[in-house]
Amino acid sequence: MALPVAVTAVDANELREVRTDLLGARRLRGRRFCEAYTSAVDEWLAETFERALTHAGKDGPTGVVLLAVGGYGRRELAPASDLDLILVHNKVRGIGSIADALWYPIWDAGLQVDHSVRTPGESASVMDGDLKLARGGLRDVEALRAAAIAMPPLTEFSDDARLQGAADQILEARVGLHATTGRRSDQLLLDDQDAVARRLGYADADDLLPTISAAARRITWTTDEVWRRIDAWTRGPRRGTRDRKVERGIALHGQELVLDGSVNLASDTSLALRIAAASARSGIPIATSTLETLEHDAVAPPEPWPAATRHALVDLLGCGHAAVPLLETLDHLGVLSRYIGEWHAVRSKPQRNAFHRYTVDRHLFEAAAEAADLTRNVHRPDLLLVGALLHDVGKGFPGDHTEAGTRLMVDIARRMGFEAEDIVSLVSLVRDHLLLAETATGRDLGDPATVAKVAARVRTTEALDLLATLTRADSIATGPLAWNSWKETLIDELVIRTRAHLAGERPPASILEPDAEQRALMSEGRLRLIPDGSRLTVVAPDRAGLLAIVSGVLTVNRLPVRAATGLSQNGMAVEVFDLDRSGPAEPNWSKLEAELARALEDPSDLEARIAERARGWRLPKRAGAARIAPPRVLIDNDATPRATVIEVRMPDGVGVLARIARAIAACKCDISIVRAMTLGHEVVDTFYVTDGSTAAKVTDPTRVEDLQRTILEHIAS
Repeated sequence: MALPVAVTAVDANELREVRTDLLGARRLRGRRFCEAYTSAVDEWLAETFERALTHAGKDGPTGVVLLAVGGYGRRELAPASDLDLILVHNKVRGIGSIADALWYPIWDAGLQVDHSVRTPGESASVMDGDLKLARGGLRDVEALRAAAIAMPPLTEFSDDARLQGAADQILEARVGLHATTGRRSDQLLLDDQDAVARRLGYADADDLLPTISAAARRITWTTDEVWRRIDAWTRGPRRGTRDRKVERGIALHGQELVLDGSVNLASDTSLALRIAAASARSGIPIATSTLETLEHDAVAPPEPWPAATRHALVDLLGCGHAAVPLLETLDHLGVLSRYIGEWHAVRSKPQRNAFHRYTVDRHLFEAAAEAADLTRNVHRPDLLLVGALLHDVGKGFPGDHTEAGTRLMVDIARRMGFEAEDIVSLVSLVRDHLLLAETATGRDLGDPATVAKVAARVRTTEALDLLATLTRADSIATGPLAWNSWKETLIDELVIRTRAHLAGERPPASILEPDAEQRALMSEGRLRLIPDGSRLTVVAPDRAGLLAIVSGVLTVNRLPVRAATGLSQNGMAVEVFDLDRSGPAEPNWSKLEAELARALEDPSDLEARIAERARGWRLPKRAGAARIAPPRVLIDNDATPRATVIEVRMPDGVGVLARIARAIAACKCDISIVRAMTLGHEVVDTFYVTDGSTAAKVTDPTRVEDLQRTILEHIAS
């Protein structure tokens, strides 16, 4: 029986006091303790979750729920238990900021949390699923067998040899995981994957994960088909109705779509795509017998494709998110790879970075679905949709995925029957699908050289619109770590300025340039802090190491920097920071300004304070399949005639921006412009620097090497 526990504040200290009281003065044991402690955590988390939603500006119905699973979900929290949490959302934009505002207070409270962010439909294509409880896991197999016992006609599914083989593969992975780690957990996390793979006879995790994903997707597809059949049986047959023609070769039979026999799959290669599109548009499932016919009889189109087949593919992709399960079905049946032979190489292929939540094939389906919502932004929706479906197809082949995909797209587009000019457009979309995002987040958008290089690649406003729309769809489909308002703002500005360049017009004033208020403050020649929600503008007299000092003070005051821009003019600097404001209290800005003023006078103890702050910080948990790349420092003297460009990519951490800026200052270089951004678990920071004594580029090879070495030393410390 649960005992009433009053936790009226979100202060984590009070939660710890409740736990101490339950164990000490009240001497609760076993289930009585678990029930009481779970109730206390419930109340604390409910308030923390409500505050996270409020922080993100979510009022009323939000489409976001917080679920407890594992021991917490069973109300069996022991004193040192992790909190197993899933943040489920209905494709809510800005979910990343909600998640950060939820997880960070939990970490700051000293609680261990095993967390993830999911939509209701994520299953088997997500790369860090639970081998037992996730969709496509062993629990689904148990449910299928139970359904077959209750409804004998379903035995054909539960006895399917391919399903049994998939279940055996998941079970083998689970046994291997337990044997390798000695833990009860069924989640195959990054740190364990290579060891489990070797135990099971695979070369490494890159060989093991596609096998597990494919098995989970086989289980998921079968499960969905079984529940669809059960639903149809419970509703009963429609009596007295005839087959009704839907379109050429397709009819409605009862509550299912079927092939009516008037057209065969060999003579009309659009048919398989058309019935999938009809199902996506109507929500009416395709009959099992028809799916079996597609699996056995669908053939590859002739080369080049008939126009009707190409149009049918575009029509299916244009159905948006409703098309994703139908594309999955065509892939599951082996039909999709008959149309696009290269598809087999990306099927169930994991993406080993912290940004992607899906395997490559599912990511491509999701990108096409996002693009379908944006087709009004472009003059050629067909090129956008096909480009979105295939922009990452090179990830299934050796070498750089963009270069491989560019080569592959030439052949694929030609086989599909596109005109020569359209083939050029599709190849350009694949070649440049990272161009806008990388340029916007890593280069000075006010530099004419930056815009000129982008304009030279895209050449026309039509191509620019296609690329900008693909960039948005690709980023959203990647996951919440890859798309946020700051990145959106930078890309929008780059597109606006590139469009003006292509039209021969004067570019508009940059949104990242000082506005009238900032210029007025700069003219005062003194330190000022201007907070605006999560954005903080700092105006100060320019000096060597200014960025390092400002970002360091923010770090020790528990205001992590998510993104930053800055520039200096006429002896003054303006720096704009996008801060993580997930803490409950409003910072004391006057006190912070005074502290910053003192640090500018004497920064000698700042480095030690940052190090102390770092000792209590840990990297948030990353996706189970994600590998964090080692630090990289690139120095580019060709990007612009104005400065040397330094780009640093490395794992996130406490005071990263301050450490890099301090290293640059130690090399007696001045930072004129900074573009800093945290993308998931990685920071991408770009600095435009000049020699502190000559105000020119840093071109001497010895100094360039010293810059690179010094930065690497500082970020490794």
